[in-house]
Amino acid sequence: MKQHHARLAWSEGTLLSESFGDFYCSLADGIAESRYVFIDGNKLSERCNEKLMSDLTIAETGFGTGSNLLCTLDTLNQLPTPHLHGAHFISTELHPLTYIDLKKVLTQQPQFQHYAKQLLEQYPPYIQGMHRFIFDKGRFYLTLCIGDAATSLQRIDSAIDAWYLDGFSPAKNPAMWSQELFFHVARLTKNNGTLATYAAASFVRKGLAEEGFDIKKRPGFGKKRDMLSGTMTQPKTATTPTKLPWFTLPKIKKPRSAIIIGAGLAGCSTAEALARRGIKVQLIDRCNDICQEASGNRQGALYAKLPTKPTLGGELHLCGLEYTLRLLGTYQCLDNQTASQCGVLQLAMSEKEATKQNAIADSGDYSSDVVSLKSATEASQIAGTPIAHQALFFPRAGWVQPKAFCEKITDHPKIQLTLSTTISSLTQTSDQRWAVLDHNNQMHAADIVIVASAAHAKEFEQLNHLPIKKIRGQVSISQTDDSQSELQTVICGEGYISPPLNNLYTFGATFDLHDQSPQVREADHHSNLSMISNAASSFARHLPPPNHWNGRVGYRCSTPDYLPIAGPAPVAAAYFEQYAKLRDDKNWRFKNAPPELHKGLYLNVGHGSKGLITAPLIAEYLASSICSEPLPIPREISQALHPARFIIKSLIKGKK
Repeated sequence: MKQHHARLAWSEGTLLSESFGDFYCSLADGIAESRYVFIDGNKLSERCNEKLMSDLTIAETGFGTGSNLLCTLDTLNQLPTPHLHGAHFISTELHPLTYIDLKKVLTQQPQFQHYAKQLLEQYPPYIQGMHRFIFDKGRFYLTLCIGDAATSLQRIDSAIDAWYLDGFSPAKNPAMWSQELFFHVARLTKNNGTLATYAAASFVRKGLAEEGFDIKKRPGFGKKRDMLSGTMTQPKTATTPTKLPWFTLPKIKKPRSAIIIGAGLAGCSTAEALARRGIKVQLIDRCNDICQEASGNRQGALYAKLPTKPTLGGELHLCGLEYTLRLLGTYQCLDNQTASQCGVLQLAMSEKEATKQNAIADSGDYSSDVVSLKSATEASQIAGTPIAHQALFFPRAGWVQPKAFCEKITDHPKIQLTLSTTISSLTQTSDQRWAVLDHNNQMHAADIVIVASAAHAKEFEQLNHLPIKKIRGQVSISQTDDSQSELQTVICGEGYISPPLNNLYTFGATFDLHDQSPQVREADHHSNLSMISNAASSFARHLPPPNHWNGRVGYRCSTPDYLPIAGPAPVAAAYFEQYAKLRDDKNWRFKNAPPELHKGLYLNVGHGSKGLITAPLIAEYLASSICSEPLPIPREISQALHPARFIIKSLIKGKK
């Protein structure tokens, strides 16, 4: 069985890692040690007070009990540093504490109760990848990277002001204190950026010096004789062998205003992320209310379908699920009206699917608080109705009412709704701002534009190259039946059905690629009934007949690789010309070839049926990128979402 969480032992007020045979910190003086070694070692208070930094990004190896984070947030909160609103803290952790263990530690640090409460409320189960936390409505951010430290740092390109090199001692955990780790620490450090560590081993000192740090010894904390601090004097170029020029993200001045076209899940989530950063947002939609198209269903299933082996898509979906849950908690949506964390059963409807589920359960990649395999009997007990199939159970998943969720996250003084307005064209002005023309010939202007209008995005001249398509789907809505007990969890098979909301069941949905009819059809109700019958036949038999049902038609926006399209909009013709050599040699290396982009124009489309788990995290990614902040997703996922990826694939295939 793979080890996921830390294995702990408690000894006289001190926390011990059984895996590494080393102490986390003394609960008696651990806070004083954190302040002395890391905060004072990096001279953070002086640097912040003197306003030597216009922003602040701290990175740490070894999140552990979170004491360094909490101590730092407490210190920053006491400084007069409004210029550092939106400070970031990035941390890596191979074996995170369980929620129960972390809570036990934090209850013994009452001085940090304000931030400890927010940390616990957002703390994820063991899921490898990057997890974005929001503190004090965006005053501070944490990006927790669960996984090996060097591997995690290899996946990011953030510019770091100060490092906390923590983790267990080099003697106990030599694998972490590697030259590869030192290389990435140096690669990511700003000129004159700093580091501090309690370690004083000669190979640590020499290894960091080899990477360009000026390393100094400093008296250690308590009984420890020495510690190290350092300053980056020979900064490395922030490039890596995997950084491809066509996926370069632009650096722009932080915008003061933004126009978002499309007020569905993607648009509303993007508006929330930008407004939280102080950007004035005009959210425009062609309909007379938000969430009237693909995001308009009464209930949507909130869960991630897992691959048998780890993939970028699987990582995006799981980390996206957790980020959505954090937003739902922050905006108090888990009230069984806006959303419910009732769990999801994903049924194995075939032998092939059962084999796949068995492989997922046997892989050891996921802890039981993420997913577990259930027999048909166990699934029936969870669902509250007979189930004839084994299933994967996702206890943290559930359902969301998209419109109610979007209403809550867009209730912000920086967000202005402009409804019943169709945008006909986008134009970049001479001063590098954007003007959008609506159907009444009225012009709207902003520093940037984000197109989040699903398949309608192709209607703009700059975006007509996008390979997106509309897929019709009809959901059915039926009254509950008093003769049977209510469903207790979401059931997903070929389709899905949610527990009732206001005495109505919502289920479906059809998948009609070449059908654009907006009409609700009884034939499609029968298709949905068939899907539900295959999943839970006893339950389906108690539903009223389909001619008594209501329904709704929407159109998913899908992409060829089933991943969303998010990021800066490429100038397609320029890409085809600039990177033409890829037609002859897919490995051609370009020098000084930054891509030509529609500067200030961004996309957030193509979420298919997964918008509830992808749209909020991708909105946070876009906002972070636009504001030149650390990203909440790794470089590989950023590249996998890039709007230019299909152009590059066409070139490599030799297409014109």
